[in-house]
Amino acid sequence: MDITKMSKMGWPPFLQAMNSTAQPLNSSSSFPGIMDTFLVSAGQASPLLQLFLFFYRFVGAQLGLDPSLLLTLLGCLWGLSKLFDQVYATIDNFLHTYFRCTIYVSENDQIYSTLMQFLSEQQDIATNRHLTAQTVFKSAWDEEEDQADVLATNTVEDGEDSPKYLNFASDAARCNPRYVPAMGTTGFWHDRTYFRVNRKRESLQSTNGWGGTKDVEELKISCFGRSIDPIKQLLADAKTAYFLDTRHKTTIYRPRIKESRRDAWSMWQQVARRPIRPMRTVILEHEEKHDVLRDINEYLHPGTPKWYASRGIPLRRGYLFHGPPGTGKTSFSFALAGVFGIDIYVISLQDPTVSEEDLAVLFTRLPRRCVVLLEDIDTAGLRRPNDEEDEEENEDGTGEKAGEAKGKKTEKAEKKEKKKSKNAKDSSDSDTDSSEEDRKRRRKRRRNRRDRENTSNRGTNNILTVESISLSGLLNAIDGVASHEGRILIMTTNKPESLDEALIRPGRVDVQVGFKNATSAQASELFYRMYEMSRNKPVPMSKTKPTAPKPQNGSIHSLVDNKGKKTTLSIDELKTISQEFGQLIPEGMFSPAEIQGFLLKRKKSPRKALEDASGWIEATVKQKELKSKVVTVQ
Repeated sequence: MDITKMSKMGWPPFLQAMNSTAQPLNSSSSFPGIMDTFLVSAGQASPLLQLFLFFYRFVGAQLGLDPSLLLTLLGCLWGLSKLFDQVYATIDNFLHTYFRCTIYVSENDQIYSTLMQFLSEQQDIATNRHLTAQTVFKSAWDEEEDQADVLATNTVEDGEDSPKYLNFASDAARCNPRYVPAMGTTGFWHDRTYFRVNRKRESLQSTNGWGGTKDVEELKISCFGRSIDPIKQLLADAKTAYFLDTRHKTTIYRPRIKESRRDAWSMWQQVARRPIRPMRTVILEHEEKHDVLRDINEYLHPGTPKWYASRGIPLRRGYLFHGPPGTGKTSFSFALAGVFGIDIYVISLQDPTVSEEDLAVLFTRLPRRCVVLLEDIDTAGLRRPNDEEDEEENEDGTGEKAGEAKGKKTEKAEKKEKKKSKNAKDSSDSDTDSSEEDRKRRRKRRRNRRDRENTSNRGTNNILTVESISLSGLLNAIDGVASHEGRILIMTTNKPESLDEALIRPGRVDVQVGFKNATSAQASELFYRMYEMSRNKPVPMSKTKPTAPKPQNGSIHSLVDNKGKKTTLSIDELKTISQEFGQLIPEGMFSPAEIQGFLLKRKKSPRKALEDASGWIEATVKQKELKSKVVTVQ
């Protein structure tokens, strides 16, 4: 059977005619064509071309085809594909210009993450053939499903009992990734409109003149039509879905790392998202708590800015929460943010990467309504003018280190008295001029030394040695001419007496709230709330039929306390026990955090907590009298 003849039967007539005139390559005659002559001469010169010549002859000998014709066909197909790409790009550009609307979203914008979360939940995106998988890191509050039902348990053989403990070895395997559109163009339908999302990453040069390039991703959302309203509605739906997901949570922001704060739109980054803290969980006097709520509510009213502007008053409000540690100052701040549905922006003045310039810019990049939290303002290490004078005196030949001189108040007072007496004795103009010149020289030497330290540190990969923020720098950021308006500033401190008067004057701190250790009534309220919430909202550990587990210490199935008494109490019984517990707590002796820590260790046994309260109180009071840090009873 002649394979060549069979292959010719399916060819078009013009290809059969061309093949009939061509000479077979396996004949003994010389190569008839110019192509063959070129291949012979080229094959003798290059091994690569010799390999190409081998396949050229092999195709002609085995298939009975003219390789030149085959190469011509491949070249035509390649040219047609390029022509098709060019025509498609031209038509697509024409449609994009005249028949499509487009909105661009940068990855540095806050709406980018909102939109990507919304796209990952679209059914058309999930069934697309080209996707990008992303690992989802959930917090403890995001895992609201019945996760306890699918957790495995480990049995630990320890003595007579064999308690069961949770095992999270397979927890990561059950966490499904999030699927978002891949790089390039992805289409999907939403609300009877076809959208196209194009993800593109570009390298942009830094705009401030220093630093390298940065890869920035951009989303291009387009749809057919002359109206851009469908895309706006898509973004509105994405924001609505985000609101429904976060309306019962408080978002916490912190400054980005120094390398990422170069761009104005990326000064803050989200670090956590926590459930709203109920206001009733904050231990504070009822009247004082509601005074703060009414004051903030009036400040956030939409008509307040106009009232302030008509009277020339800056639209700012500051609060100072002071009291012993563990009394609920930070908790009250989070509860306030949850009540009014605003976010919290936390700034640490001890962060070595936050300079005075960064602090001023951070305040200008705050949203319209938010809570700015400055915790432990008394330990922030703010520089004051007196500190600079003391440093100058220490550098002038005292032989002591600046840090040691700052830590001794008596030495400061003596030096200031000597300085005053010296100024009183110096009556001549020449002495005064020389002292001023010496002071200027010392300041210049100090600035030069700091510049040399910062310059030497810039050449390394270590964190730059940045001076602590001065008091004047903080005051300018809070209520300077260019400071932000509309925010709520909350400062917390354990020692209000150590704060500078300029920091807490009216206008910067409008309301001061004092927190104290828990009273007997507050301890009783804390006890009732601890067990009342778990009684009204039980957490089922399994959907299977309940069994009668044995009382096991530490077991997740333990439903009774050590005495065999049921932990389920009626409202009257719980109120009685809480009052008895409150009568045992001394007035103003324990902070709410200490009482809460004691109750957490007995969160399933209110009767046991009442029985252990006397021993815990006695041991803790003795520990405080001895000023010991070792806890004997917990």
